[in-house]
Amino acid sequence: MIGVLADNIYSPLGSTSEQNYSAVKSGATGLRTADAFGLGQPITASLFPDGQVDADFDAITADCDMTKFEKMLVISITDALSRCQVDASSPRTLFVISSTKGNVDLIDRPGFDSSLAASAEKIARHFGNPNTPVVVSNACISGVNAQIVAMRLLQSGQYDHAIVAGADAQSRFIVSGFLSFKALSPDECRPFDADRIGLNLGEAAATIIYSARPLADGWNLAAGAVRNDANHISGPSRTGEGCYRALQTITQGVDPEEIALVNVHGTATPYNDEMESIALDRAGLASRPVNALKGYFGHTMGAAGILETIMSMHSLADGTILGTRGFGSTGTTRTVNIDAANRPASGSAFIKMLSGFGGCNAAILMRHGAPTESFVSGACARATSHTVKITPDGAWVDGEPLLTTATGADLITELYRAYVKDYPKYFKMDPLSRLGFVASELLLQKCPEAEADDSRAIILANRTASLCNDLCYQATISDDNYFPSPALFVYTLPNIVTGEIAIRNKYYGETTFYVLPSVDEAQIKSLVEASMQDPATRSAIAGWLECPSADDFLAELTLYEKSTNPA
Repeated sequence: MIGVLADNIYSPLGSTSEQNYSAVKSGATGLRTADAFGLGQPITASLFPDGQVDADFDAITADCDMTKFEKMLVISITDALSRCQVDASSPRTLFVISSTKGNVDLIDRPGFDSSLAASAEKIARHFGNPNTPVVVSNACISGVNAQIVAMRLLQSGQYDHAIVAGADAQSRFIVSGFLSFKALSPDECRPFDADRIGLNLGEAAATIIYSARPLADGWNLAAGAVRNDANHISGPSRTGEGCYRALQTITQGVDPEEIALVNVHGTATPYNDEMESIALDRAGLASRPVNALKGYFGHTMGAAGILETIMSMHSLADGTILGTRGFGSTGTTRTVNIDAANRPASGSAFIKMLSGFGGCNAAILMRHGAPTESFVSGACARATSHTVKITPDGAWVDGEPLLTTATGADLITELYRAYVKDYPKYFKMDPLSRLGFVASELLLQKCPEAEADDSRAIILANRTASLCNDLCYQATISDDNYFPSPALFVYTLPNIVTGEIAIRNKYYGETTFYVLPSVDEAQIKSLVEASMQDPATRSAIAGWLECPSADDFLAELTLYEKSTNPA
């Protein structure tokens, strides 16, 4: 359990959490319909007016070497820091950044490093922090996932404070991709409504500053879980499996009457809302008050999990359950306790849940008030002798070379044909997913006991995220005659590879993708050990999976097992 010291929301509705909460409570929305990004058709979204982010940024700092995405984060973090006594420059303070696409709109700018790792380091150094920041890029669940990671790293005793900040700026790249999926509503979205037809996008930044010590009179992050559906990389599970398992984990031993609110993802897409209603019903939470906030902010992607957690904290502190804008009549097969109007709240805890592409699901339990003692985890990760390394020139399993004749991208397919053979979906994958899939298959063939562990975690990291496929997709939208492909767009999320591995092996455990500046075995092991704090995680496939182009790649995967003995 860790305590909330300060927070901020920076969105088109306001520059502080208080301004945003007041606007939403009064019924205001940031959603507007306008032509944007040269797409040839209007979209309904919550976007900053031109020049606003630059003006707000210039008002607080003279640092000019930042993009819109980075400026949004600095504005939000600066305000949150002004509300507490945390030293952002201390080595005992960690920055955890959540984002799905960061500076993706600049990937083809010559000489510019558009990676999330570069942005995170720039932000940490702006505040004088010496540590390597952790970036969580795990599709729509990134903001909740980042809070869970921060909780675990604080509970491990490595840090005293964590600055958890998430953001995404909308762009032609992102909007065209959602259009390709036919997932966008031309009007304001209608979460859980019978007439819902799709989501609206939004841009925002949000920050929560956490302390390793829980607060006796304040909000605390009490529990969190990430679970995979092991079902489909872009379609929600029809049984809500991963979402249900995450909810089941965080509510063990909790009286449902304590839960004042469940803040759902509520994208207003037909299948996601239906899935969430099923998961809530299965978890025994359908009668608890439920709300969704996408009708005010749109889907803010990497910021959503943090922004919506903050809004829930502020609303319950005000004794209010915010209404779900756009909801009229129930449109899901399982009825949940949702209303368009604000309602009085009672209870000392709430749940925030999210789901995303790659089959990933996350949920956290927030409590007001807590014991004063802090928790230090005793779980450790022990690397087994099973390892796989693949480069453009060869492959090694447990240090022994495999016989290969091809190089580059052809090498991965040669390995597939020689050692896997029976999974035709391989040929639909992007290069990053092919690399991770083949590497994991080679690793698991060395440990046949793997099939029994359906809760195995998949923890992967790299520097360039999904750059290889990002460039492929960017090429399809580079002129006015663009034809965006949903099959390409879904693979512009780096965590899709974890979903592919989970689906292949029916793993329902945690799947998380990190973006880090460089290969750092100690840091990766630390993140694996963080995942081992989850009682369900007994083992993990983890390591480095870099693929900036189809012919340039590096896979270094290890099988880890949980151990309570640090030695």
